Amino acid sequence: MATLYTLALLIVAAVCALGVLHPRYEDTLLQRIGMAVACLGAVGELAALWHGYDRINAHITTTAGAALFALGTVVKKWRGPRMGRRCTDKHRRATP
Repeated sequence: MATLYTLALLIVAAVCALGVLHPRYEDTLLQRIGMAVACLGAVGELAALWHGYDRINAHITTTAGAALFALGTVVKKWRGPRMGRRCTDKHRRATP
C-alpha cells in the first residue's frame, strides 16, 4: 500500500509541477497557486514518508493545494470560458 501511495504522490508532484511551469497550460492564478501548493505538499509527504516522520502537516498542505485548485476552477467556470485568454480561433478573429 505504501508503494501505491508513493507512486500517487510522485504523479501528483510531477503533474502539478508541469502544470505550474508549462506556459501553454491555460489556467487562472488561483489554480496555479493551488498546483504549486499541492506540489510542495506532495514532495513534503514523500520526504516525511521516506524518513518516517509524521505526515500530517504535509498532508494538510497537499489537501489545501487541491482545495485552492478546485476553487480556482470554480471561479474560472463562473466568470466564463474566456477569462484571461486571448482568442486563437481563426473563425472568431475574422471580422466580416
